[in-house]
Amino acid sequence: MPARPVIGNPCECDAGWYELIADLIRELIQAGWTREISQIKEKFGGLRFYASGLPENGHEIIKRYEERALKTCEICGSEYKVKLRGYRWVKTLCHNCAGPWLERHYCFKLRWIYGDLYDSNL
Repeated sequence: MPARPVIGNPCECDAGWYELIADLIRELIQAGWTREISQIKEKFGGLRFYASGLPENGHEIIKRYEERALKTCEICGSEYKVKLRGYRWVKTLCHNCAGPWLERHYCFKLRWIYGDLYDSNL
């Protein structure tokens, strides 16, 4: 049975990794991959690429790109001052993207937990 075409965006991550994922897919295709994607996502701040029909060296190719993602901002794609950021929910972010993401994520979470008792302007 032939693989179904990908409709929409199969990536469960932010746009900063899209080019990296596209490069990964191109390299897998050149190595003889059958183009069967199970899932592409961010988990614990790292890229996860699940696929079947991989060529003999497919897992090594994927591992190389997963390691590269840990040095690439998930939001903007920068490779400058990138590290895992956050608490409990972590993302691989550069210095510029970290502040707004952390503020947005944790202020939302505090409002959800405490309701109107939490004011982010304090």
